[in-house]
Amino acid sequence: MAGDDGLLDDDLGAVRPFALVGGRVTPSQELDRASLVKARPSLPSDPLQSHYAKAFALCQAGAVSVAEIAARLSQPLQIVKIWLSDLIVDGYLTNAMPDNYGDAATDPRILGEVLAGLQRL
Repeated sequence: MAGDDGLLDDDLGAVRPFALVGGRVTPSQELDRASLVKARPSLPSDPLQSHYAKAFALCQAGAVSVAEIAARLSQPLQIVKIWLSDLIVDGYLTNAMPDNYGDAATDPRILGEVLAGLQRL
């Protein structure tokens, strides 16, 4: 029955989230649940559909994780990743993660600082 699964948007009626992404199952941008996205300072002037507008509005205050956006919108994570990817491609959002954030996992100086901090606990 429509509305029982929690996957519907009140403004969209009986439209399922997978229909809003045209049946796509993978986002065009590499995003995981911890990825941070934020609104770009200069915005394109094209109007947004309501589901995109809601996701975009959550990003205007600053960087927010994909998981938090999905939770606040009460939508499946994969659907939100696709929406956010579309917003990145269209120039509304930017990935807030630094390009070299993966280097921190192997940087001996950072790992030493983390270990020292854990030992102080």
